[in-house]
Amino acid sequence: RFVSEKEFREQLGIKLQEQTWKVNFVTGPGRSGAIASVYVSHLLGVPWVPYGSKVPIELGKALIIDTARQRGKTMRKAMAKYNTRFGFAVYQEPPRVRFWYEQN
Repeated sequence: RFVSEKEFREQLGIKLQEQTWKVNFVTGPGRSGAIASVYVSHLLGVPWVPYGSKVPIELGKALIIDTARQRGKTMRKAMAKYNTRFGFAVYQEPPRVRFWYEQN
């Protein structure tokens, strides 16, 4: 099924309201993680850092975000890479979801 930008924004808002932590920057693995993390950085008003970039320790705590996950392996790897326990995917697969930016 396709997820519209509006639905994504609403689901993202719900996920962010469930969180109680304070983060200093946002990043996300892969193409979908980049899109989701840029989106969240604007919502939270914190810097976005391209995934895989070296981050100065003084930048603080990272939030890792992705649009969807299946088994969680990518998220666990990303959270370990940035030494953070803050991260989530907006959707759980299956069922497979596709996003507004993937439509032709």
